[in-house]
Amino acid sequence: MLQAGYSVIVGNHWSMTHPHNIPVLPQGLYLFKTVNRLQGNLMGMARGGGHTVAATDEEVLVFTDTPGYMLVFAENAAAACELFFAQSEAHKQAVETAYPHLAGKVKVVGNVRIDLLTPKNRTAFETHDDRVAPLRPYILFNTNYGTINSVWGNDPERLLSIAAATGMFDGEDKMKKYGEYKAVVAWEQANLRAMTELLQWTIANVRGLNIVLRPHPAEKPEYWQNVIQGAPNVHVIPRSDPHPWIIGAKLVVHTGCTTGLESVLLDKPVLNLAPADHPNCAQIVSEANAVARTVEDAAQAITMYLSSRSGPITTHAEQTAAALHKHLPSYRDEAAARLIAQALAEELGRRGAVPKRNYALQWRGRFTPIERDAWQKDKYMCTGSEMRRALRHAAETAGVNVKTRLGEIGEGLFMVTPA
Repeated sequence: MLQAGYSVIVGNHWSMTHPHNIPVLPQGLYLFKTVNRLQGNLMGMARGGGHTVAATDEEVLVFTDTPGYMLVFAENAAAACELFFAQSEAHKQAVETAYPHLAGKVKVVGNVRIDLLTPKNRTAFETHDDRVAPLRPYILFNTNYGTINSVWGNDPERLLSIAAATGMFDGEDKMKKYGEYKAVVAWEQANLRAMTELLQWTIANVRGLNIVLRPHPAEKPEYWQNVIQGAPNVHVIPRSDPHPWIIGAKLVVHTGCTTGLESVLLDKPVLNLAPADHPNCAQIVSEANAVARTVEDAAQAITMYLSSRSGPITTHAEQTAAALHKHLPSYRDEAAARLIAQALAEELGRRGAVPKRNYALQWRGRFTPIERDAWQKDKYMCTGSEMRRALRHAAETAGVNVKTRLGEIGEGLFMVTPA
């Protein structure tokens, strides 16, 4: 977008999408990364403020069927969206079937999360976390139980209300969707029990390796601190980017999590401990990863891999390749970000937008940076030096040569302008 002459605002979305600031920003285009009801509310405000609204749904990366693709795609998001980017033809068909008015407005581009994991691009992660190297060699356990081990607490009614706020129960058959939600809760509970048991087995039986446990950012790390009971070779790393830890791992273990897909895309051996498949949606990790249905089978698979590089973790490579080609045929193309940028530039041009270099921030005095809560700062923080470093790396990786100016317009919120 910078190369095309457009200025870009990136970062802290709480300030970017605040009702006071949406009408203050000069008319442009908002790109949303998800399409649940909460995002749909913001999308509606952005469109009402005269902005063009586009969206992707990076959260569906692990899914391969219509229930997964449409899991949280809310009606208000579909109503406000003027351009949607799908990760596959099947994803596009699911969206256009559910929301016929979006026909012709959905473009298949792939998924930018995959772009980042290709051999050329993954170097951005390799030195991103200086805690990784001192702990190698290690087994990485990635957990994903934000529904039952939630940072929001364990009150079922509160968690149910949060799920409802995202639009999870929207539609005519609310009771069916509520039943599906309860099935996911039961599925997570079974996964948590199995992962806890496997972690305890690994602590007791695997020697010569550290164990790194990475809870999902929506999880409370205290549960896992209690499980490990101070074991000296076990390290709980909360609120962390998964990619440096995956790259540094000798083996990755998860239960039905997107990190299982990211691990194979990063060429790492991986085991999916899955007492059962997801109750409502098909997941690519059920095909792309070696799967253990019991803790005993998982322990045996880990033992075989660590002792002799044999067993299901090693022999699953052919099935992994077949699953990737079937569900994510463009996964080697590194094209999603470029295709999205091209489509956004075309859409802006179609609406009469004229790229402006050396853009002046006449509106800055009216823009109100939002004071964020502690959990919001914990979820996202970025300094000016970190953003400059990221932009330099992105430009080098993409082969883009464009001079830019970086202005911080709020805490962790930046405007990048082509000079």
